[in-house]
Amino acid sequence: MKKLEIMNRYSISEATLRNWKKLGYISSIEEIDVEDIERIIKSKKNVRRNKRNSTNHIIPTSYVKDKKIPHIITHIMDLQEAYHISNHELLIETIKKVLVDKRIPQEAFDLLGEGSNNEAFMKEFNEIIISYDESDDFLGCLYMSLLSQGKKDSKGIFYTPFSVVKKMVESVDVYENMKVLDPGCGSGNFLIQMFKKMKDNHFTTKEIIDSLYGYDIDDIAILIAKINLYNLDDNIDYNELNIRCEDYLLGDIQERFDVVIGNPPWGIKYTKKEKEELAQKYDKLFAKQDSFAQFIQRSFDLLNEDGVLSFVLPSSILNIAVHEDIRNYLLDYNINYIKNMGREFTEVVTDVIIMKVTKAKTLHHTCIYNRYKIEQDQFLENPHCNFLIPSAIPKNIIKKIKNTKYFCLDDKNSQFSLGIVTGNNKEYLHDTQIEGSEPIISGKEITRYNFDYSLIKNYIVFEKDKLQQVAPEENYRKEKLVYKFIGNKLCFAVETKGYLTLNSANIINIKYYDYYYVSAILNSRVTQLFFDEVYKTHKVLKSHIQSFCIFDFDEKTKEKIIELTKLNQENKYNEEIEDIIYKQLSLTEEEINYLREMY
Repeated sequence: MKKLEIMNRYSISEATLRNWKKLGYISSIEEIDVEDIERIIKSKKNVRRNKRNSTNHIIPTSYVKDKKIPHIITHIMDLQEAYHISNHELLIETIKKVLVDKRIPQEAFDLLGEGSNNEAFMKEFNEIIISYDESDDFLGCLYMSLLSQGKKDSKGIFYTPFSVVKKMVESVDVYENMKVLDPGCGSGNFLIQMFKKMKDNHFTTKEIIDSLYGYDIDDIAILIAKINLYNLDDNIDYNELNIRCEDYLLGDIQERFDVVIGNPPWGIKYTKKEKEELAQKYDKLFAKQDSFAQFIQRSFDLLNEDGVLSFVLPSSILNIAVHEDIRNYLLDYNINYIKNMGREFTEVVTDVIIMKVTKAKTLHHTCIYNRYKIEQDQFLENPHCNFLIPSAIPKNIIKKIKNTKYFCLDDKNSQFSLGIVTGNNKEYLHDTQIEGSEPIISGKEITRYNFDYSLIKNYIVFEKDKLQQVAPEENYRKEKLVYKFIGNKLCFAVETKGYLTLNSANIINIKYYDYYYVSAILNSRVTQLFFDEVYKTHKVLKSHIQSFCIFDFDEKTKEKIIELTKLNQENKYNEEIEDIIYKQLSLTEEEINYLREMY
């Protein structure tokens, strides 16, 4: 089959085909055997054991406030497994239990079926007492528990903990004739809490139902959201609920809203067709954004003037370079507050934040950042408009860093190269030296200041054409800086023997400046503080390093730092070098103590 046909049929890039040829998986990229492609894809699917392919089920304990609910759900799911009951049967039977005194909407039967005819299961299931509280989304918690981890991850589904929902709803003002939308409402937790808040503020049931809107692409989640609201008040007509199974980004939504609140999906993996539809409906920049950024932009299109956006977002929006466009977009509006909530989600390993923004004609250039009131324009001074603000002492240190004469490692005076990507470490790396092999450095072996060659554990036969990705060989073969690509602590070392490095150990070739001097400054506590406060990430990128200030001290000071660096053999901060830097920056005793306590 021709190259173009293979690329279109299997959504494979030409670069991937070239790599497969280099690795010997295929013999040509112009005429390709379909069986070879099928074999490669099948092999890769078997190897990948990541979260997206996981069939594990996790009960999101933080989603509900009643701590008995996860135990009840565990019992229900144990019965499901024991009697081989389908998810649909389990859900409709649970809905019957929850709506014991109300008519069950026909929509529930249409979507989930009539229920289970397994008498043994039903006997045990009916004995379960559901701890039902109208402010807790029991049905939603059960549904999330039934979804596999892989499905939730690929669709960007991370339902919001009760404590976060409550905090966000409390911050929203309610008033007559307002329209409130949750654009990815799931099973309706935000809508439940908004209903309760409006009820507490003496709105009639009719007024509330006319005010609340929800969209989601999951028809079962929409059913549960409607049932949750329907069950809140005897005066609610199920068929009048403004909750729809509709694509928020691609649907034809006519309403305008005063509040858009919720937890938009993160990291959706769109199909090729969906990407094309997004690019056609919006501009190309929009189509390339993460799904949470797309939800932000779409929401501002639908917000009335002075309307409010309140979203749960991954903390990566604050500082990751690829999200610079959406940060710039938000700076055109009033950011009311940004609050770091930490790792509130049961299933998410990253920190999350709450952000509230007003779509206003008149900009008020102040916002609350965690507990501090700051000028919004401060973000414009950060690299990539990062939404990170250091506290008082770090802020003063960073100011002194920038007020000291310095240079940066730009593309004119330095060359950055990635370490080698083998494509298969098990095949190409050896733990003992064999014929034709040579040492290769990994990130785990990099120490501060000077490289310790005794730590090397891997050897490689350097056959460039067989390796997946290799920088120009001459970049490895001369004196260079090596640094850890992944790690919370910066670690740079001067490597003088011209050894190869793996992709966990990237390299910098420097013109004009002394390697030992640059190594000392990059390994200093002040550079670590700058990295933590400005970027707050565990990946050390080229763009980060190029923003670091390499102090241009006088020649005598530089010579002393170079001398100390060459003599240093310990993998920890050299206090003599540190003291010189502190003195040159005129740091106070309080600032120095802060650095020593932190690092």
